[in-house]
Amino acid sequence: MNFIMRTVNKYQSGLLGVFALLIQSCTTIPEASPVQQALGLSTIYSGDNFGQRPSIQTPEDIHRLTEKQQADFLAYLNKPRFANTEKNEALFEYLQDKVEGYQYEGVTLSASDALSLNGGNCMTLAILTSALAQIAGIEIDYELMDDIPLYEINDRTILKGVHIRTILYNKNYSTEENLLLLSRPGIKIDYFPTNRQRFIANLDENDYLTMYYDNVAVEALMANDLNRAYWYSMEALRYSLGSSSTINMLAILNRRQGDTEKAEQLYVYGIEHAEEKLTLLKNYHNLLINLGRTEDAVSIEKRLQTLDDPSPFHWIQIARSAYESGEYQQAINYFNKAMSLAPYLHEAQLGIAQSLYETGELQRAEKALEAAIEKAQKRSTVSLYEAKLASLRSEI
Repeated sequence: MNFIMRTVNKYQSGLLGVFALLIQSCTTIPEASPVQQALGLSTIYSGDNFGQRPSIQTPEDIHRLTEKQQADFLAYLNKPRFANTEKNEALFEYLQDKVEGYQYEGVTLSASDALSLNGGNCMTLAILTSALAQIAGIEIDYELMDDIPLYEINDRTILKGVHIRTILYNKNYSTEENLLLLSRPGIKIDYFPTNRQRFIANLDENDYLTMYYDNVAVEALMANDLNRAYWYSMEALRYSLGSSSTINMLAILNRRQGDTEKAEQLYVYGIEHAEEKLTLLKNYHNLLINLGRTEDAVSIEKRLQTLDDPSPFHWIQIARSAYESGEYQQAINYFNKAMSLAPYLHEAQLGIAQSLYETGELQRAEKALEAAIEKAQKRSTVSLYEAKLASLRSEI
């Protein structure tokens, strides 16, 4: 298991602005606005197209460890070697020593299951760390990160690995006189840290819980369990009514069930109120194209072109949509935008080659495909690209 232990900056001039939360603190659930009530977002237990609500784990369930797991952890913390060690450092050592065989898997688990099965994704690691911090009385915070390489393109589905990490604070730390604290010293618990990680935002407890329920909803969608995906998304709304990812998921689910009117309502609401609009605009654009509303789709396309986003993932999404719609020059522009942000992305280079092929520019397509081969690392991917190149050269 590859954790990172990094101390947050101790002394810098600036304002003291740290807001730490504990799992056991009271979670406030915001009330729905009249617009949200009109859309049915506040009716947590209704789902005409999705069947009965399944059993859903509460935040307490997610973080509950068995009595034996708790006892083992407390016995570890009380070892003589930790007598003069801060609790956050001891918890870090526990994760290193006791969960050494922990395997990264793309599944979101509860804290108890994470310890029992020795696996899970970064959300699972945050849940486990939070559960242990609660037992030890350690203050924690969460950070949302964007790790550029963590995404997957699978035909028409693109998954982006938004990354969460936990900060464990030193409870007994105090600043020296006449020094202001920009950020509290603490230990960051992280999966596979890279220098390409980009900080997105600090998360409060409601954001953190929204991410958990969103994660489970996505996993259910990928398993084609639309009922479970819907109800977990509705649960996510209890903690963040304005979550772009949750609103987007609900729109996708309603669209899959044939309720395009509700899907459009959700997209329009999300685009108006959510902070992150790019994915909502892209998916709304796709919906309008499929409904044959070309004029409306062009209006959304113009909005898309004015947006700026530092993640290549979104631009690959939009490029793929343009390609599938036959808008090959637009697709090339978007693929190039993704390449400017992450030059190592062989998927974007392949998209450029495919778009150039469709426009009849075979020589340029050949060069783009050669560049894709140079950037690809997996042998299976290289072999696939080489087969495409051989076929293209036979045409040339």
